[in-house]
Formats: sequence, C-alpha cells, structure tokens
Amino acid sequence: MDLEGKLNVFDATAVFQMMNLAQATGKLVLDAGFNSARVFFKLGNITFAEISNKPMKLGQYLIKEGLIDKDQLQKALENKPEDVKLGNVLVKNGAIEEPALRNAVEEQIKEVIYEAVRWNRGRFSFSKSLKPKAQDIFINIPIDHLMLEGLKRMDESGDKSE
Repeated sequence: MDLEGKLNVFDATAVFQMMNLAQATGKLVLDAGFNSARVFFKLGNITFAEISNKPMKLGQYLIKEGLIDKDQLQKALENKPEDVKLGNVLVKNGAIEEPALRNAVEEQIKEVIYEAVRWNRGRFSFSKSLKPKAQDIFINIPIDHLMLEGLKRMDESGDKSE
C-alpha cells in the first residue's frame, strides 16, 4: 500500500479529491465493512470502478437499459474468444455502437462512485500504478462533477451510509 487511512478521518469524497489533486495513477480500495469498491485512476481521473455488493455484469446492465436484448447477449457470449472482452464482441456483431457502449460503461462507473461517496466509516488504501484486470473500455471521468452529483444524491436521500 502506498497510502491508507480511515474513512471517518478522510471520507470518500476527500479521498477522491486527494487522488485527483495528486494526479494519482493506481487502484483505490474503499472498504466500508458492509461493502467495498475498487476505483482505478489514471492521472487523477477515474478510468474504472466496481463494487462488491451490487455487481452487475456489463451484459446484464446493457439488457436492463434496453441497449441490447438477451439473444444478442447470448450470441456474443457463445462466439466470444477467451481473450476478447464482451463489449468488443457486441460492437463487432453490430449489437451496439461503440459510443453507446462507452456511455453504458461510464454510467456503471458513476453509480459505483455515487454509492461510495456516502460511506463515512471503514478504511481506504491506494496502490500506485495498478490497473484493472478486466475492462472493455477505458473511461476518463473527471472527479469534480462526480463528487457534486454524489453529494447532491446523498443530500436528497437524507442519509449517509455508515
């Protein structure tokens, strides 16, 4: 670990802003006890994120959002080479356009961040230069708007997870 601490000292928002200001590249793990998130940064911007408690695979998310249907997913899974990501197969098969896939991946990442911003108990740890193992598309999401939206959602819900 290159940096670690407690979320009751530096909440998730402060940790995200710290990663952004430091233009950090690597993996941030937030562990709130009841849930954990892994957020990857490149030069201070978020490139990928996943959460333990609400994992939704890309194919499930695309179906839920009405971007592909079950048959398209099944066909892609059946024809997907082991070393090729599902999103790339769906684009190649014409099931989805790359901009729509990129938007879907970005929305999934944002939802992880919006959830993690609510956490004020637990621990965080950051490891420099680590990259995600499985990723269809590299996203580059600036932190400022994410933090504002996350805090707005938290304020509207009137609750802060502990």
